[in-house]
Amino acid sequence: MDLNLRTILIMVMAITSLSVIYNTILAQAVLIGVALVLLLSINPSKHRFQRIWHRLKLILRIVITLMIFQVLFRREGDVLWQWQFVQITSGGLEYGIAASLRFMLIVIIAGLLFDIPYYDYLLAFRAWKFPYEISFLVATVIHFIPIFGRQFQRSREALFLRGIELSKLPLLTRSKAFISLIFPVVARAISEVRYRAISLELRAFRLYPTRTYLYEQKLKWWDWVVQVGVVGVFALVLSF
Repeated sequence: MDLNLRTILIMVMAITSLSVIYNTILAQAVLIGVALVLLLSINPSKHRFQRIWHRLKLILRIVITLMIFQVLFRREGDVLWQWQFVQITSGGLEYGIAASLRFMLIVIIAGLLFDIPYYDYLLAFRAWKFPYEISFLVATVIHFIPIFGRQFQRSREALFLRGIELSKLPLLTRSKAFISLIFPVVARAISEVRYRAISLELRAFRLYPTRTYLYEQKLKWWDWVVQVGVVGVFALVLSF
């Protein structure tokens, strides 16, 4: 079943909203499961699963670090373990795990949005009667991060060809190397965006108040069923 992008965006908005409203371990775990099912149900393939796992591995250290800080510095609830000034409470442990799961949920949702073609966003926002300028800006911002990632990957490959592997460097040297890579990577990404802006000017962007589209996205019956079901479940959960 091929879902329309508007249906996917409504599901994403419902998932992220519930993640902010209900900051509990159970709620975050259920929402992560729903996000994974949604992500794997859209053009499922082994390559997509590998990309999900690769992204989660990249942020695993960050998630664990954030969880440790949340657990150590929040003192709500009962004391579970204490050694001198180090104290772990039930409230801190629950909040730390829930916040880490929410961060993983954001990464999964972001991976879903990044894998959607650029033109589909323009068609979806046009169907919602958004101004074309706003639709173009939102779609461009979403796809700027993959551009940044590709530029950073090229820089890592260039260093690897010179015999420098960042993952094997000492921690302090690795941090300095990453900082040194950030500025040229951002500069190249901005340069690529600048060339896109020049291309838009050459194509008379915003010269006319309206524009035509070669394709249109039409909702099928299952899109309506899913959208009504998502809105109904969202309202039902909020009522409790």
